[in-house]
Amino acid sequence: MDQRTLQILLPVLAVLVIMFFRMRRALKVQRLKPKMLLMRPAIIILVAILIMSAAPPPTEDIVWFVVAALLGAAGGWYWGKLTRLHLHPEDGTVMSTNSQAGVLVLMALVLFRFGIRAGLGADTAAMHLSLPVLTDISITFSALLFSARGLEIYLRAQKLLQAPAA
Repeated sequence: MDQRTLQILLPVLAVLVIMFFRMRRALKVQRLKPKMLLMRPAIIILVAILIMSAAPPPTEDIVWFVVAALLGAAGGWYWGKLTRLHLHPEDGTVMSTNSQAGVLVLMALVLFRFGIRAGLGADTAAMHLSLPVLTDISITFSALLFSARGLEIYLRAQKLLQAPAA
């Protein structure tokens, strides 16, 4: 095996092992903290804005940022819908269980990102692509993905908490 293949294969294998354990944990019922569902996205968006404001992207690439934001928000909303919510029978707190599909979405995104980095690493100049712009587009997509997911789960958790007890 050559060195370039190992540079690609080893991180992918490490991510797969980490995602395996993450999937096992994600499929367990967990107590939901609704306030954190709003705090995390706010922090993510703030960090994304700070990172991208250090070197603002060119205005001709704004359309790609809008597309990334829309796709991220749509994907995050759908991912949030896949999370199952219910009230704990004894104390009435909201409990959540991620679905396997939601965890697979995250795995696909991580592997896609590795593929993009491996495929475009040295060829960006030949393809007339800017690696910083691609990175910023990835940040935009991820920020909206996790923000929309948190917002969707938060809204459903609030409805669940406000519903009259059956």
